Amino acid sequence: MAIEPRVMTLEFLISEGYFDINHNAGQPAPLEIQDMKKNKLKSIAKLRILIGYLGEEKQSNWWSSSFFAPESDVFLNPIFGKTAFIAQYQGVKEAATRVHDEHIGVGKVYHLFRLPENIELALFQLLHDAKFVSEIKEIISDKEKAQHFLSDLIMSASKIKEGPVLIGNIDDFFMEESLSDIANLYHSAFLNGVQAIPYCKDHK
Repeated sequence: MAIEPRVMTLEFLISEGYFDINHNAGQPAPLEIQDMKKNKLKSIAKLRILIGYLGEEKQSNWWSSSFFAPESDVFLNPIFGKTAFIAQYQGVKEAATRVHDEHIGVGKVYHLFRLPENIELALFQLLHDAKFVSEIKEIISDKEKAQHFLSDLIMSASKIKEGPVLIGNIDDFFMEESLSDIANLYHSAFLNGVQAIPYCKDHK
């Protein structure tokens, strides 16, 4: 189910503070995050951006936004300049978060677009890595390319499920097998015209 289009307007998101592109920039990652390999964080960030892009209006229309559409650069670049990609990321993240939250709520549960604050900080810091941003922008430059990259993240047979799908607890979420399962659920849902919402519970 798509969320209300007005929520995804540029003016609304700016007024609500979703484009605070300098928030916590330059701060060191929390101690508990320093033990998490940077490659794992990059995998989570890439998966989030891939699903964010593939779920947008012109791809699968899971959320009514077009922040990663080529024409969005015309509106975002004059405002954000070199940080336009961060603005796109923030907009898509908010759009996808609202749809996921509508299905599973906002209690002691997490999903790909809303993770614990310390993880969110570490993911946000990756957006200041020019090489990483260049790589992911190339991947989401085309729908087929994005779907192909998503399929490469899958290590098991296709899993076609619809609606909320419990993965485990938040600790399970960061396991390689779980990330593969999450990629699998989204990929299969996109291909089969259904909507899957993988989520996990707080370990507390």
